[in-house]
Amino acid sequence: MTDYDGLTPGQVLADASVAEFIKTLGLSIAEAQQALDENSVDQIAEFITPRDGLGGRTLLDLGLSPAFYHYQHADISCSLQLSLRVEKDLSVGLNLNGSFSDTQTSDSDQSESSESTESGSSTASRERTAEISVQSSSTGALTLGGRQFQISGDDPLARIRALQEAVTSDAQAGVPRLLYEHPDRTFTISTDAEPEKVATTDRTVAFKGGGFDRCVIQIDANSATDYEFNGSTTVNTTAQGSLQAYADHVKTEVEGAGYTATLYAPSDPITTTHFKTGKHHLETFDIDGTTYNDDMIQSLGYLAQFAQDHNFDLEVEGFADAQPYRNQSSSSSDQSNIDLGNRRADEIIRILVGQGLPANKVARKASRGSADARAAGGTPDNVNFRKAEIRIKNRSVYYLLVRSPNSGLTIESVTPDKTTPGTSGNGFAWLYRPQALSLSGKKVTIEGTDFPFSGASAAGHAAGSPSAYAENLKNDINANGSVDFSASAEANVVTVFGKSTPFRLTLVSSEERSIQISGTEGITVTRQFTRTESSSLTRQNTGNRAVAVGASLDVRFSRQFEMNVTGNSSISARLVSIPAPPEFLETIKTFLAQND
Repeated sequence: MTDYDGLTPGQVLADASVAEFIKTLGLSIAEAQQALDENSVDQIAEFITPRDGLGGRTLLDLGLSPAFYHYQHADISCSLQLSLRVEKDLSVGLNLNGSFSDTQTSDSDQSESSESTESGSSTASRERTAEISVQSSSTGALTLGGRQFQISGDDPLARIRALQEAVTSDAQAGVPRLLYEHPDRTFTISTDAEPEKVATTDRTVAFKGGGFDRCVIQIDANSATDYEFNGSTTVNTTAQGSLQAYADHVKTEVEGAGYTATLYAPSDPITTTHFKTGKHHLETFDIDGTTYNDDMIQSLGYLAQFAQDHNFDLEVEGFADAQPYRNQSSSSSDQSNIDLGNRRADEIIRILVGQGLPANKVARKASRGSADARAAGGTPDNVNFRKAEIRIKNRSVYYLLVRSPNSGLTIESVTPDKTTPGTSGNGFAWLYRPQALSLSGKKVTIEGTDFPFSGASAAGHAAGSPSAYAENLKNDINANGSVDFSASAEANVVTVFGKSTPFRLTLVSSEERSIQISGTEGITVTRQFTRTESSSLTRQNTGNRAVAVGASLDVRFSRQFEMNVTGNSSISARLVSIPAPPEFLETIKTFLAQND
């Protein structure tokens, strides 16, 4: 028997005869095939025997022949359970004699040794993940643990997000978190519209326009500065005790002139977006009277233009809060929250690039998941940590984002003008002036197919607005059955998807029960949930101490090994009937002819 003392669980498992299980199952199929072949050969006598009822002819004369069978498909599965128990026993017998004399002399010899051994095991359940792919045009059904979820919606993103909501809301499905990745197919997309009105990438079409005036004021000096917004509005400022105090002073004075202003210190993210629990797509929602992400997608378009004009590099980091899974008491793991945070960052990057920012000018910072939320304490359900932050790399100045609340309060003919990239000093670093989107006669061409622009009111969007153009383009693409792509619209951006190109979905479960996954049209299971994982820990701790002073010592040491190996197996096979080989039949006929 192998000496298992000191071996790790993995080394013990490697010594188990797993190969014997598989070998035995494989030989069983081979033996069954042999038996079938021998049975078919044994039937030959019946086919070559002349029969009175057939006029002395044989079944072979009538064209019949014995059937042979072949294993077309066979699945072998086996499992092996191994347990190992190691016990050590150490006993010590001590016989001590002593004497005392008035001479007060003594002689001693002392030795000491220490050894420890302890055995034990622990098992802990962990999160499991599975993966599926769903084609962009799929309208099939996904089955999870016996619960069926039909895919439905007007466009690819609507279908995937509806599936995500349905699965994670159903406690019986056992999948409290579902993450998805967008397809990676690219397209040839071009437009004859002006680039300041329509921006295209290899996946998106973005319409620019509408809104009210806005600007970014750069503040990098604590000095009196007069900010002229238009011919009749000038904001006068004076130096303060510090640059921070001066920046706050500018914000107060600008708001006093009727504008809306938000101040960003150099260490602040330039934009923060928020997300619903467990979700990673951008949407407008309300919590406790506060509206999050209102008009955020178009605001990201303004940021993309500002960053592009100044050649800024952006960095996006996603976060998660620390609350348990919805409908469950268990909390999500650190890795699951990190994955969610990264998906949130990816969503913002996707929108920025779709709005025209070059992909090489924005990068994702690795998410820390819920680490910040746990460190902050407080309620686990905290929307302030369900977010993604966008930062301008290496920024050292204050930025004041100013918005006009109405069309009557303009921002034009500004001074000091700091719109040239790299210019220092206080002043206007970027301006946005709304434009009417008149795209009559213009079109976008996708993979050689033209789609004329339409600004008619649609889905509640005002006629001529960027969102109306986006909604109409999406509808036109999806109504064209001759193309192999479809589209989704989000605010002013249209995203194009190949109909057969799949979204990649990751399903997360913390339940120990078996959850089987299957799907119909357009749904492929790429990885089922693995079995519940367990970890084992073995510690050894025994002790003895012997002290001899003119003594005799009896030491007994024993070891006991106990290993149990159990297993089960199954074979699923498919048989098909095949005709006897022609050469085989010809040989038989020749033999019969020679013996007539």
